[in-house]
Amino acid sequence: MKARTSIILLVVTILFVACSTPKNFNYLQDLTNGQEITNPNDGTIRLQPKDQIMILVKSKDPMMSSLFNKGITTNLKAGQTEGNVYTTGYTLAPDGSIDFPVLGKISLKGLSRYEAEQAIQSLLREDQLKDANVTIEFMNMSYTVTGEVDKPGVYPIQKDAITLFEALGQAGDISVYGKRDSVMVVRDLGGTRKAYILSLNSARDLLSSEAYYIQQNDVVYVKANNTKARQSLAAGNETRSMSFWMSLASVLTSIAVLVIK
Repeated sequence: MKARTSIILLVVTILFVACSTPKNFNYLQDLTNGQEITNPNDGTIRLQPKDQIMILVKSKDPMMSSLFNKGITTNLKAGQTEGNVYTTGYTLAPDGSIDFPVLGKISLKGLSRYEAEQAIQSLLREDQLKDANVTIEFMNMSYTVTGEVDKPGVYPIQKDAITLFEALGQAGDISVYGKRDSVMVVRDLGGTRKAYILSLNSARDLLSSEAYYIQQNDVVYVKANNTKARQSLAAGNETRSMSFWMSLASVLTSIAVLVIK
C-alpha cells in the first residue's frame, strides 16, 4: 500500500512540475493592491546630434511665417494652420545645432521638445516676429525591439515618456520563450553605449531604472529562455514538447494502475 501511494504521489508531482507556471513568468510580482510607487525619471526625450525634427512657425502674418517654415506647405488663416504638408525637417549637426532661417545657428542639444520650442520662439519674438508661436515634432526618432517578441522591428518615437512596457506592447509583447527577468536595453550615449538589464518581474527594480523610459536609438533585446534554447537541439525539443509530457504521464499512470491492482 505504501508503494502504491508513493507512485501516485510521484505521478502527481511530475505532472505538476510539467504544467506549473515558472515563478519568473508574470510581470510586476512584487506589487500589491493599492500600493503606490514612484518613478524618479520623467522619460523626457532630449534632442541629440543627428535627430531630425520638424519646426512649424505660426503667426498672423503668413508671409513672415513662410520664411521660417522649411519644406512646409501651409495655409494660414487667423493665426491657425490648415492643410500642412511636412516634407523636410532640420537635422541636428554633430554639435547639436541647426541652421535656422534668419536666426542662423541655434544649439538645441540636450533640450526637450518644449524647451527647444521656447528657445526658438523667444529668439523670433525679440525682433523678427512678435507674435510667433513655435511647434516642434519628432521626425526620424525610433527604437528597436528584437529577440523573443511577437513582432520584432523598428518603431517610431512620436511622444515623450514611452515606457518599456509600451515598447514591448508595440512589438506584440514577449513570447512564451522570452526571459522576462533579464530584458536588455542598449542605449546610445553619444559615442558610447550602455547596457541595462531589467527584470519585468520586479516593479521596484524596473521603475527605478534609467531604462524604464525608452530613448531614441535604444535597442530592446529579449533573451530566449531555457525552453527555447533546448529546442535548438533535437533531443531537447523532444523532452520539452507537450507530446513528451503526455506520453510520460500515460506511462506513469499505467504503472500506477498496475501496482494498485
